[in-house]
Amino acid sequence: MKVVIEPHNPAWEAEFARVRDDLHKILKDVPVLSIEHVGSTSIPGLSAKPVLDIDIVVTPNTLAATRDAPIAAGYVDFGEMGVPGRVAFRQPGHEHSQAATGLIDKSKAMRRNTYVVLEGSAALKNHRDLKRVLTQDVELRKEYGDVKQQLATREVQDVDEYCRGKNDILLKILKGAGWNEEELEEVRKANK
Repeated sequence: MKVVIEPHNPAWEAEFARVRDDLHKILKDVPVLSIEHVGSTSIPGLSAKPVLDIDIVVTPNTLAATRDAPIAAGYVDFGEMGVPGRVAFRQPGHEHSQAATGLIDKSKAMRRNTYVVLEGSAALKNHRDLKRVLTQDVELRKEYGDVKQQLATREVQDVDEYCRGKNDILLKILKGAGWNEEELEEVRKANK
């Protein structure tokens, strides 16, 4: 399969705002800390899969209620998927087997990865640090974008292969964000 990479589109931020408002309605009875736009679509100037990444940040004592609310709204809970402190959801209208590659039915809403993440988790720190560093460092942003563009030119087995192809540059970015070797090893394990 091919991964679709597009130039940064300012409409992605507007789509995130729309989805965030919907999520606030879905989670109206659940105390969440924040709903954040993360991932490549949140970084101006960075090419990306046209797939939003959204973190719903919660405390451990609200995790169960936070998982229940999206399920009641039609989201599919995929569990941690090998990433402690993060629960992944597929949005309503997208099949279980549809990969988050950017290849979507244009008649449906923009594809998105919605995560419930624990405050203080490595998963949340990863998302926030990647966004911070790539927003500030033009050269690393270009290097990361080049790696993604190169991966998009070839066939990949699945999204996991695409993610593994980005692993070296992701580790470089996180090292630049101040991550120690133990923290970086957790990322290596998750991206195997």
